[in-house]
Amino acid sequence: MAAPERREAILDAAIQLFSDRGFRGTTTRDLAAAVGVTEPVLYQHFPAKSDLYSAIMERKIEQTGGLHQRLRQLCEADMSDYDFFLGLANLIVEWHQDPTFIRLMLRSGLDGHELSRIFFERMSCDYMDTIAASIERRIAAGTLRQVEPNVAAYAFTSMIGHYCLDKLLFPYKDLAGDGGVETMVDIFLGGLKKYA
Repeated sequence: MAAPERREAILDAAIQLFSDRGFRGTTTRDLAAAVGVTEPVLYQHFPAKSDLYSAIMERKIEQTGGLHQRLRQLCEADMSDYDFFLGLANLIVEWHQDPTFIRLMLRSGLDGHELSRIFFERMSCDYMDTIAASIERRIAAGTLRQVEPNVAAYAFTSMIGHYCLDKLLFPYKDLAGDGGVETMVDIFLGGLKKYA
């Protein structure tokens, strides 16, 4: 196996093993065995665990680059608030289509692992800042009421993200039912309280 292919195989195995067994439950010996190499070969590609974690994030950033570009385009587009939030919801749903990576991120966060911090700094902050800036522009244009844009971005992405996690955890039941995403966008924009 050529060195670039071996490096990719190590990354594949690391993502799978870490998501299945956790970081503490996966040894370098396990990782080397999964790829069919020795531990010294593993260290040639990733001298430190932090190098491996950074490479995992780089791969995910590369894989989702198209989604991030589409997010930026969506956030800059001139469209109705409903169309914007529906498009955003659909991008969030699309991002959550990699259950192995989702498990990996959940494990890293729950274990207090450094990969969680790397994910937050490299992906989450930029993503949330982009959405908040778009909401802030819509507030300034007068189409949305005065709220803290960062809180609004967090509230919306949390609602849709939780829906996505439920779909992964409970694939036998779509808890939101037909038109779930559209209804959530409608509720987010209009609220539940009925005014006379």
